[in-house]
Amino acid sequence: MKRLSLLLNDTESLIIFGVIVLLTFIVATIVNKYIFRNLINKNKVLGSDVTSFIFLKNIILLTIYLVGIGWGLLTLPITKNFAHFLFAGAGATTLIIGFASQQVLSNLINGVFIIINKPFKIGDQIEIQGNIGKVVEITWHDTIIENENSVKSIIPNSLISNSIIKVTRKNSNGDL
Repeated sequence: MKRLSLLLNDTESLIIFGVIVLLTFIVATIVNKYIFRNLINKNKVLGSDVTSFIFLKNIILLTIYLVGIGWGLLTLPITKNFAHFLFAGAGATTLIIGFASQQVLSNLINGVFIIINKPFKIGDQIEIQGNIGKVVEITWHDTIIENENSVKSIIPNSLISNSIIKVTRKNSNGDL
């Protein structure tokens, strides 16, 4: 309780933390809009596949957030005092989190494999375990498909990697 009151009384550190976090969100928003605008323009000009670019955009944004928020936390005096305890507990915490999030990690790893191997792309028609639709988005965790009735289905990437998928590629005109 004493340390929390010390933190709240240290307004300079709190202001610096707030400014760094705010700048992080501003930079991430600007980068997101810039990359998204360039992706749309490149796709219109080249008609290229944007799946890998969207995945790369998500990695860049994640890096910006991690660096910015981590830097902001380092400015707080309370995090400096507990740094040794945090590092000592990091190994055990990582092990616990690893076991607790096996499914999430499986989805993330399979999402990377889907992006790298490209068994299907955004805009392709796929059928997986009775779900038929056009691929709308491929994220780290799941793939979103939309059927002809505009109903979206969210399919975990780990399920996709363990299933037989029927893929219908769209042709150069954008038609299936």
